[in-house]
Amino acid sequence: MVDGQRSSSDGDALAKNQDEAFRSWEKLLNPEILRKNLIASSLFLSGYEILQSSIIDHIRDFFCDDFSLGEPTKSKKYHDVCLSLDKSPVRASLMWLKQMDIVDDTDIAFVDELRRHRNDIAHELPRILETHHAEVNIQLLQQIYLLVSKIDRWWIREVEMSVNPDFDGIEASDEEITSGNMVLIQVMHLVAMGEDSGTIWREFQDYFNKHKA
Repeated sequence: MVDGQRSSSDGDALAKNQDEAFRSWEKLLNPEILRKNLIASSLFLSGYEILQSSIIDHIRDFFCDDFSLGEPTKSKKYHDVCLSLDKSPVRASLMWLKQMDIVDDTDIAFVDELRRHRNDIAHELPRILETHHAEVNIQLLQQIYLLVSKIDRWWIREVEMSVNPDFDGIEASDEEITSGNMVLIQVMHLVAMGEDSGTIWREFQDYFNKHKA
């Protein structure tokens, strides 16, 4: 009886291993699946870079006091009030944003999670492409969009609009404030989900045609 149970168990394990091997090879050799995973990897890595840009660039540009070769130079004040908060420019910028009540500890923990997933994709892409249980969590793009929106909308409302006399006395809702980074991630998310990203393009064409000189 024991031998029979062992034989059945061994057979189940063998079948499971064969199934896993087949799905891994299918993931690598099926052109549709491979293309989908390559696109998902590219979109996630791009989304992470966009988020980093929103986290770092606004603060760096705000405190810059000069430009060199078209790039903002890092001022002493930028170092003192931001970069000194952490050895990582991303985390230092997040700490500054937290001081300004723009992000909170949950947001910072989320960025840490994103960084780990980003590193897995960037450094272990072959494993993700060929191992059936390793996947790109493309759903995180939507959460990236929400965090980019939170940061960019604050800068637009509190900084850009506050120094532009054209917006004196104007109160803009969140729905009325959109940054280029927000639009880009929206399009990327639509592509990742297999939806029609052409809708945004058609809306842009309509808007451009109505307002062009």
